[in-house]
Amino acid sequence: MAPLLPDRYRLEVRLGSDGDIEEWLATDLPLDRPVLLRFLPSGTSPERADDFLASVRAAAGVSHTHCATVYAAGKLDDTTYSISEWAGGVSLADRALAREPIPPEELLPNAAGLASALAALHAAGIVHGAIDAESILFSTAHPAKIAGFGRPPNWRTQTEDVQALAALVETTLTGRPIGAALPSQVVDAIPTQVDHALELGRTGEVDALRLAASLRAAPLLAPSRRARSGWTWRWLGPAITLFVIASLLVALGANLTRQSRSNVTIGSPAGNTSVADPTVAGPAATDGTTTDTVPESSLLVAETVSAAAYDPFGTDGEHDELADQAIDGDFGTSWKTESYNSPLPRLKDGVGLQVVVRGPVTAVEITGARDGTVFELYWAPVPAEKFADWTRVAEGTIRGGNADVSVPPTDGGVWLVWFTDLPATTEGTYTGAISEVRFRS
Repeated sequence: MAPLLPDRYRLEVRLGSDGDIEEWLATDLPLDRPVLLRFLPSGTSPERADDFLASVRAAAGVSHTHCATVYAAGKLDDTTYSISEWAGGVSLADRALAREPIPPEELLPNAAGLASALAALHAAGIVHGAIDAESILFSTAHPAKIAGFGRPPNWRTQTEDVQALAALVETTLTGRPIGAALPSQVVDAIPTQVDHALELGRTGEVDALRLAASLRAAPLLAPSRRARSGWTWRWLGPAITLFVIASLLVALGANLTRQSRSNVTIGSPAGNTSVADPTVAGPAATDGTTTDTVPESSLLVAETVSAAAYDPFGTDGEHDELADQAIDGDFGTSWKTESYNSPLPRLKDGVGLQVVVRGPVTAVEITGARDGTVFELYWAPVPAEKFADWTRVAEGTIRGGNADVSVPPTDGGVWLVWFTDLPATTEGTYTGAISEVRFRS
């Protein structure tokens, strides 16, 4: 049964129901625009009606690109209703039902936006309480939006909101149940930073603002590079397996055992689609996951000549006086970044430590870093004047305080440990550190 509404709205089409909430497409006549009408049917209990209005009116006070805008809410006779923006009428659930894949270059920025919108709701003291694929509006050519305000809540905490959103993003990326596969294993363009960011969100270890920053900082990889030269779980065919084994025997030599543990992906430099030649002076790009501990190794350690903080997008105040403590062989000393009051991706592209190395290098160990630090490894034959002059070699996220990454063989040069996202401290600031970085031969 159609509800009674203020005269300015004209009902057009019934869309269906969202639980106990009826939905219609309507027209706002004075402004000549489509709007979404949501209302509770007659006979709804006063308590439920009050909860609906409280939720909708609270959301109306939040303005964000990725949050559906509420225009009006109220009661008319026995009808409790809300009027909100029309965002195309398609939800994530609709797109999944239609088996419409969402390209990662479309989904990831919108996922970061949704997390940012959730952070705005949380900052206003609002818990959504019912985030799922039907509550996310995501029509083609429209930004994804958190909607579904006024639903009966399934939980009462902001942490559970974040967990639900992170799980939803992961299943949308993989098309599989939670835990069945990592997004980076299913989609070539997705880096391992996304896996880690969503894991922290699903386990409630980060808030919505932190989840948004981590997703925003994760760079999409070139699918052609990953498809041609990257280790992925899909490379199970006998012919491809033989090719990969042969390539790694040339590129990694004695590091095959450690390679199987760390799952490092070997590829070509950014912007270069040719397969890397391990005999040239300069490493190829890789995408690496980190290990929980620094393994015992009898391999030789290359000589580190000098170290310096590297801050091309800041004021060069990143504790340069402490840089040598990251290469002094003493795990009790460390180099650290400045403390930031906001997540690093909001302030600049990154900050790092550059180390001049003498001798061959096939692996890089980072020790005493803070869990959750997202890093990249770069190489240059001489200190690079511009950031664009560095060659990107690997990426990863620190877990267990350490990382151990295999890289294609290089001889000497300058290595850059580049932090793109820093974990939060208990004081609410963001900082990074390295107690020791070693380059193994």
